[in-house]
Amino acid sequence: MKKLRITSLIAVFAFLVMSASAQKTYTLRVNPEVGKKIPQNLVMTMDIDAAGQKMITDLTMGFDITNTAKKDNAFAFDLRYTGINMKMNMAGMDMTYDSKNPEANEFSKQMHATIGKLLEHNISFNVDQLGKSSEIKLPEGINMPFDKSMFENISTVLPEQGIKIGDSWNSKTASDDSGITVENKMTLIEVNELGYKVNVEGKMFGPDAKQVGNVQGFYVLDKRTCLTKITEMTSDVDMPEAKIKTTIKCQ
Repeated sequence: MKKLRITSLIAVFAFLVMSASAQKTYTLRVNPEVGKKIPQNLVMTMDIDAAGQKMITDLTMGFDITNTAKKDNAFAFDLRYTGINMKMNMAGMDMTYDSKNPEANEFSKQMHATIGKLLEHNISFNVDQLGKSSEIKLPEGINMPFDKSMFENISTVLPEQGIKIGDSWNSKTASDDSGITVENKMTLIEVNELGYKVNVEGKMFGPDAKQVGNVQGFYVLDKRTCLTKITEMTSDVDMPEAKIKTTIKCQ
C-alpha cells in the first residue's frame, strides 16, 4: 500500500510539472551576440520530374553567419560560405562540383564561375527582433538557384505575442523569381535543453493563387538568441511543368 501511495504521488507530481510547463508563456525575440560566428551545415536533396525528364541534385553547403551590428530594432548579419559540394544526375548523366577542386571537370568549372563568388564575398542581410529578413545583398553574377528568396527564411519568423506550448502563429513569404508563395503555420511543440522546437506545416501557391505544394518539418531555435540552430524540412511541389520534392537538413 505504501509503494502504491508513493507511485501515485510521483504520478501527480509529474502531472503538475508538465501542466505548469505547458502553461508557461514564452516571448521569442531574436537577440544575437555581436561578433560571434555561427557555423552551419546544410544538406539538400532535390528530385525534379519535368516532362518525363528526371534530375536528382544532392547539395551540401557549409557557411558561417555572424552578427556584425545592431541597427535600431534590427540586426545586421554577414553570411560567408565555407564549402559547396554538388552532385547531379540528369538523363542518366552524372555531374559533380566541389568548391575545393573546381577544375576537376568542365561542369565544375562552369559552376564555379558563378557559385564560386559565394566563397569569395559575404552575403549581407538584416533580421529584426521577430526574425523577418530584409535588405538582402548577394554578390553580383550569382545565378539560380541562389536568388534572394533562399535567404528570406534564414531565420524563423517569430510571433508578436507571448506563446505557450501548443500555440501557433503564421508567416507568409513570396519568391519573385519562381512566383511561388508559401504560407506556413508554426506551432511551439516543445521546450528542452536544445531550445524551442517549432513544428511547421505549410502550403505553397502558384502565381494564379492555386495550391501547388506542401511543406512540413520543424525548426529548433536557440534558447538565448532565438536564431534557428536546427532545421528539417520537406516540400512537395506538383505543377504542370514539373514535380519537385525537396528535403533540407541544416544544423
